[in-house]
Amino acid sequence: MKKQTKTSMKYFRSLGIALLVIGISIGAYGIFRAPSSDASQLENELMQNERELEKEEATPAYAAAKTPAATKKQTAAPRVPDIHESSITVIGDSVFLGAAPSFKKLYKNAVIDAKVSRQVVQALDTAKKLQKKGRLGDTVIIALGTNGNFNSATGQKLIDYLGPDRTIYWIDAYGRDLPVQKDVNQTIRRVAAANQNVHVIAWSKEGGKHPDWFYQDGIHLNITGQKKFARFIKKNLITE
Repeated sequence: MKKQTKTSMKYFRSLGIALLVIGISIGAYGIFRAPSSDASQLENELMQNERELEKEEATPAYAAAKTPAATKKQTAAPRVPDIHESSITVIGDSVFLGAAPSFKKLYKNAVIDAKVSRQVVQALDTAKKLQKKGRLGDTVIIALGTNGNFNSATGQKLIDYLGPDRTIYWIDAYGRDLPVQKDVNQTIRRVAAANQNVHVIAWSKEGGKHPDWFYQDGIHLNITGQKKFARFIKKNLITE
């Protein structure tokens, strides 16, 4: 009887150790696979990137290849310029701000104006300031919509100001728990459908496939995600 009890104790002890090892292994896998949850790291990244962009803006090194004046809505299909020969300007929010260094590695002469919490309604003033400084290029990427909804009229005012001589890309919004995502993306697509020179980059479809690219908020990109995001944008820019 005693021998049988000892055997049972050894069995349960071995089973306990085995379950503990399995638990540790699963936990470790989750740590390695999970996106970073350090909010201060994200905040520091955004602040650093914004300082770098402001420093670059203060230098006269960049000159837009061509800065066509704002014109009325087009009636004819525009020529799609070669991305590699035209200047690129980005008007974005904190999502693109986080990915700015990765994007600059692919397009070193790109002008990036990205701010935390920027709304679509603020983009027109941003575009006017960039135009005044000669920093509004032939290709404009709009990376806005994460911070709130907007109507088609607001989006159209921005497109009308940029004019038909520019090729415009609008990156749609994505967030794991972003309440406005559906409405915002529907508006972006309506604006794009009304303008032949506006193309939608469907980040919402790509981002949703890769939860490990994001910080815990499910919106901002970690280091891996920033690189993947930049490459995804490049892949979707039309070239001749």
